[in-house]
Amino acid sequence: MQPEVTIYSTPTCTYCAAAKRWFQQHGVRYTEHDVSRDPVRASEMYRLTGQNAVPVIRVGNQLMVGFDPLQLARLLPAAAAQPEAQEAARPRLSLGMAAQSLTPDKATELGLPAPFGILVGPVREGGPAAEAGIEPGDIIVGVGDYTLQNLAQLTTLIASKQPGDQVRLRVLRDGEEREVVVSFPAEPVEAAAAQRTERAS
Repeated sequence: MQPEVTIYSTPTCTYCAAAKRWFQQHGVRYTEHDVSRDPVRASEMYRLTGQNAVPVIRVGNQLMVGFDPLQLARLLPAAAAQPEAQEAARPRLSLGMAAQSLTPDKATELGLPAPFGILVGPVREGGPAAEAGIEPGDIIVGVGDYTLQNLAQLTTLIASKQPGDQVRLRVLRDGEEREVVVSFPAEPVEAAAAQRTERAS
């Protein structure tokens, strides 16, 4: 029997949307509370966590802050054990670029206060990243209003997207921050050879 699942979210939260999509893909029934419109639930969330960050997900008596699909799989093992064929049928999206987590040395070189972000490497011509204007050497520092800490977070975010989706990325270039909108094709073309050379997808 599935434990009770509750998510405290806001409409603009990228990771809230990713968590709900994970629930839907794995057949998880859940209750959602929009804390931007429900002050009672917002107070409840703060009481549970001591902070206002979303998403907050409660699975039975277990509480987690943020979207972590590995932890969700541990808390909901029956849901995570979906047939592999169903997962294989999902199209795999790619930004069309190589990337790596920002190192402390590179952050110091760029004058950044902390090594949070993703350093962009070669960008494939015609790919979603290139079409959005992302260039080699850019630093992706956030998604919407949220800070990206490392490549793993970006990979998890992209894995939660569907063909036709968009994602707003904050990019640092020459000391100036700008926002770009990456659009994924409605019918992505598989490019296995390119994917083998990419470190972020």
